[in-house]
Amino acid sequence: MSPALAGNSLEFDSAERAVQPRALIDFEVTSIEIGNSSRDAMQWEQPDGEIAEYIIRDETIQINVTFTQAGTSSQPATADGLLQIWHPVGFMITQFQVNMTLSGLQSVREEFIWTPSAAHSAVDENGFLYGGISLIGIIDGGLADDNEQNNELSRDIPVAVWQDPMENGFCGDVDGDNVNDCPNIPYANTPIWVGAGYESDNTISSDPDTYGHWRMTNGTSSEGENHWRVSRPGADYASNRHDRLWWGWFTPFESCDDPGHGLGYGTMDSEVTTAYGSRFCKIKIRGFDFISMHLVTSAWGQMSLNDTVKIEADAVSSVEYFDYSSLNLSTTESDWTRQIWNMTGLHESGEFTMAFKFDSDGSSASEGIHVDSFLMFAIQRVPEYTIEADCDDPLPNAYLVIPADPHPPSLHCRIRNNGYVDVTLRLYTEVSNTSWMYGYPLRIDSNNNVDHDNYVVTDIIKALTVMDAWFNLSIPDGAEVQEMEWYVDINDGTTNFSKAALTIPVSVQASYSCKLEPITITNPAATLEPGANGTIPMIFKNTGNQVATWNLGASFADTTWGIENLEWYDSSGELVTSLELQVNEEISLNAKVIAPEQISPGIYEITLIASGRAPANFMAVWNMNIEIPVSYDIEIIPFVTQYEAPADGFFRSIEILLVNHGNSEESYDLYLDSNWHLDLSLNTQRTLGITPFGGDTTVFLQLPMPYGIEPETYEISINAKSVSDPSYEEQKKVYLTVPETHLVDVEDLDMLEEVFRGGDPPRSVSWEVTNDGNVDDAFYIDFDHLSDVSVEATNLVEDSNGVRTPFIPAGGSFNITVLYSFGDDAFGDRTITLTATSKEAAATGSPSSGSGIAEFHVGDQGWIVLLPPNDVIIAEEDNDIQLTFSVKNNHPTDSQLVRTDVDRDSDLFFNIVNARIEQEDRDFVLDTGATREVTVTLHVTQENLDSLAQDQMTFELTLDVDSDIDKISRTVMITLVRPVPIDEGPTVEEAAWFGGNVIFILVGVVVILGVLLVAFRTMRSATSPLEEISSLDDYEMSVSGSGWSEGGVPQAPSLPSSDEEANSMYGGAKEIFDQPPPPMPEPETMPEPEPMPEPEPMPEPEPMPEPEPESAETPPGAPPLPEGGLPEGWTMEQWAHYGQRWIDQNK
Repeated sequence: MSPALAGNSLEFDSAERAVQPRALIDFEVTSIEIGNSSRDAMQWEQPDGEIAEYIIRDETIQINVTFTQAGTSSQPATADGLLQIWHPVGFMITQFQVNMTLSGLQSVREEFIWTPSAAHSAVDENGFLYGGISLIGIIDGGLADDNEQNNELSRDIPVAVWQDPMENGFCGDVDGDNVNDCPNIPYANTPIWVGAGYESDNTISSDPDTYGHWRMTNGTSSEGENHWRVSRPGADYASNRHDRLWWGWFTPFESCDDPGHGLGYGTMDSEVTTAYGSRFCKIKIRGFDFISMHLVTSAWGQMSLNDTVKIEADAVSSVEYFDYSSLNLSTTESDWTRQIWNMTGLHESGEFTMAFKFDSDGSSASEGIHVDSFLMFAIQRVPEYTIEADCDDPLPNAYLVIPADPHPPSLHCRIRNNGYVDVTLRLYTEVSNTSWMYGYPLRIDSNNNVDHDNYVVTDIIKALTVMDAWFNLSIPDGAEVQEMEWYVDINDGTTNFSKAALTIPVSVQASYSCKLEPITITNPAATLEPGANGTIPMIFKNTGNQVATWNLGASFADTTWGIENLEWYDSSGELVTSLELQVNEEISLNAKVIAPEQISPGIYEITLIASGRAPANFMAVWNMNIEIPVSYDIEIIPFVTQYEAPADGFFRSIEILLVNHGNSEESYDLYLDSNWHLDLSLNTQRTLGITPFGGDTTVFLQLPMPYGIEPETYEISINAKSVSDPSYEEQKKVYLTVPETHLVDVEDLDMLEEVFRGGDPPRSVSWEVTNDGNVDDAFYIDFDHLSDVSVEATNLVEDSNGVRTPFIPAGGSFNITVLYSFGDDAFGDRTITLTATSKEAAATGSPSSGSGIAEFHVGDQGWIVLLPPNDVIIAEEDNDIQLTFSVKNNHPTDSQLVRTDVDRDSDLFFNIVNARIEQEDRDFVLDTGATREVTVTLHVTQENLDSLAQDQMTFELTLDVDSDIDKISRTVMITLVRPVPIDEGPTVEEAAWFGGNVIFILVGVVVILGVLLVAFRTMRSATSPLEEISSLDDYEMSVSGSGWSEGGVPQAPSLPSSDEEANSMYGGAKEIFDQPPPPMPEPETMPEPEPMPEPEPMPEPEPMPEPEPESAETPPGAPPLPEGGLPEGWTMEQWAHYGQRWIDQNK
């Protein structure tokens, strides 16, 4: 306290005394001041403008305490004066004492010299300085002092770790003026600031940057005369620098032990040592020595982009920084601002060095940041500590207890470690009646989880933390009425010195009490099946200090249980209901528990009761659990156990009843053990929950009786396995007998994807018959169909009972080849039914058969509409007569691929040389609803008309139209008129002469045609006019008598002479044609034709002679010739008919 404040304080006190009666002797502590003319306390300006004083650790300071006798007595009085210095942890650091003799209104100023050894100071987030060591001034005037309220005065003084105005340092001649830019005044073993220059890889720079660019300047500083900067006055700092200003000291010694500055040992820096030629030790701050730490510096200025000035705290493994460059510092010269770095928790378990670090890149630069002052506040850990024990004791009252108290006293204490170091404690408790300490030890619960007796060493209690501890007092059975003391001690864990102690009175009262508990404690006490019983051995003891009689009984938490479910027996087996016991008497009892017959599984609580008869009003209870386990008992009841069924593929089932005789609703997994060929199954693989105590459910054994099961008796095991306990399983057997079974299956043929035309040649289909019986069998085959359908099977065996298949193995099949065709007039859907009848089943008297059907679409299905042209009469020759048919796609959704052709079976083609359909009209796609005209061209010559057998003949010309889903034919009538009517009744001579000539001409034509067939390719003359073919197998001669060997060419159509009805053009002259023809003269110029080779394979035709070159002019309607002219071997007539196809094939 400053003298001015002290004076004001005294004047205030005098004003107070003026209005109060004054004591004769009134000693007081008037003021406590710090410092003297050589060393005063340091000052810190709080944010609110007030000044707070602080001192520095390890710096000796003078403390001035003023003592005053403020009474009115003029007689001298003596007193003892004290100055006590207390650490905030709670221990006294030191004490000073003086004696004084003072008269009324006299005072004395005592001076005490003290050196603080531990720092205690901190700065809050608002910049207020707080904390400190307590200075307590005390005066003791004895009994003569009439007022003791002012005998003590205290104040706190913060103690900082270090304060450095940064007035001294070492650096080099950075600007090259041969003058060092720092004082470079050596003080051995005294902390100073030393500059060093570094490269980006952290190696020390070479000259002239070895010492770095930190320098001192004596401009306006925040503290002292000098401060630090990284540029010379009026210039910018250097580029590409990484310089540090280290905090350390030069030493003449080879080690960096603490030389007395109090900062501890340091670490030698060999590079800085080499640069300055003197050993340099960097100061190391130990983070683990401090609870908190705050570093205060001052700075102004700014850095260019990407350049920094920082404080570096380097712990080797990690580095922390305080970056001035990121702060909003003033750029006004000498406008210093205080910067506080909260270093609390920084490297709290390690050591670190400190330096100011300057980093710049190669871009722009500025004057840089100026720094000054280095002040470190901290709360330092000290080994001393104190504790606070906050206990819920009944003081000043006593604990009132009874013998065997079920709720004995438990003292809960919250023990706080006020120190800054981690500690352990020794906890101890006992009672004054030492006889209690043997059979009934007291218990302590603390943070030591493995030690719980009455003497416990705790685990570590962290600094400034709280540990909970419970001290538990046990009262012995039958304890007499008495008074005693309960002691609780809390001692230091290392020295065992007492830190806290507590004595609590305990009073034992008179009471009735007993104890009822099992000899062996188990949970559950017993496990009983429904209806079963068990015995629980119990101990019953009179624990009170009075004789009493006790009634035995029980209560039940579940109404399923009743008093009939529990009985009490003594050690001799006698049923008991009440007992009289002396003090501390103990006997054995048996509690017999009888489980109800129908009880669900679970844990049931039973309370055993011993209640006192008056005057005893105490009740002892023991709660125990009885477990009723799940009782599994499932009964499988099939309605039949012997069952016979053929292997006929018909589904059958056997009803099975499942009855749950257990005590809980249960589901069961069901499965079968049987021959896999039976393909058996149950209608469910898992039941729903079946209610207990006789509940039931029904399942079905499903017998599909598949085909082919061998005839014998099969064993079927029906298994039920508990879902909740798969170890429980029940089984029941059923026996299935399968006799010999005769069955047949005939497949159904779906032929509806194709439309068939009536009158087409027979076609074949493979029709499968399967023996579905379980023995080998043969099957008789019958067909059923309409009369316009023809059916024949070709690969069957015939016996006396009909045609049949060979014997087919059980499960095997046989494919019957069936030929079928439809009559010319067949129209619509047709069905063929194939029936197969078992041969073996007929022998047993139980016939068995099976049928299958084949369905066909025959003829017009309505999806194509074909309209023919009007009938035609031809009386004159016309090489090209065109008949136009209209074809329409009548399908509502699908397009159709349509194929057209002329029916060649008409008699017309015995008189017409050629009838053709244009190539583009033979195959085409017709869209839905579209119509297309198809043209049939007739080639009628004069010879055709002249050769008519009658003057007028009518023929049918039928156009066949096919698609994938329909077939339709329409006919147009063609009437041919002979130009010259036939004379009636020719003479025999004329007819013979005419016939001979015709025969001669025909023979010549046949010979010529034979030669041409060998030499040239032939063209189709019907379906595809002049179309080239590769075989003569289907060629028909138009006249007989060619002289070809049989089989050389196919038979020619019958001549009119074979007409029995004489309806030929020769007027029925049968006798003439029966006469042998005259012998044919040998042709002189025509060589004998070579015999035709075997039809298979057809030999290659002889090469044609080179045709005469024809005119390059193409006839009308012919396609254009290729670039090389006609293909080799072609004539212009062939090109006119087939050129387009040749072009299409060679694209």
